[in-house]
Amino acid sequence: MSDAVAKPKAPLSHAVVAGDFVFVSGTTPFDANRELAPTFSEQMHQVMKNLRQILGECDSSLDKVVKANVILTDISRFNEMNEIYRGYFQEGKFPARTTIEAPLAIAGMMLEIEVVATR
Repeated sequence: MSDAVAKPKAPLSHAVVAGDFVFVSGTTPFDANRELAPTFSEQMHQVMKNLRQILGECDSSLDKVVKANVILTDISRFNEMNEIYRGYFQEGKFPARTTIEAPLAIAGMMLEIEVVATR
């Protein structure tokens, strides 16, 4: 459990290492103090920052992500999400990805991202 990322209230781990893989739970846009950014852009950057932190603590990185699942509460944000997401990965080496629209458990959250990475 990372101290630099908001602790989940649900019974789950930020990530689980299994062999050469890191399975990261759905990562939310809360900062370490459980503050939620007000805009979609800020939430997206916070999620990516949280993913980077969690992966780093598991001896991995965003460069080693092989699969991502993005959940948006409003699919009309797809293009905005894509532009921000693109900046966190090397061009031509994007992970496999699925993006869906679904409601999330906490009011105000606009997205959540889970990933699988290698170590």
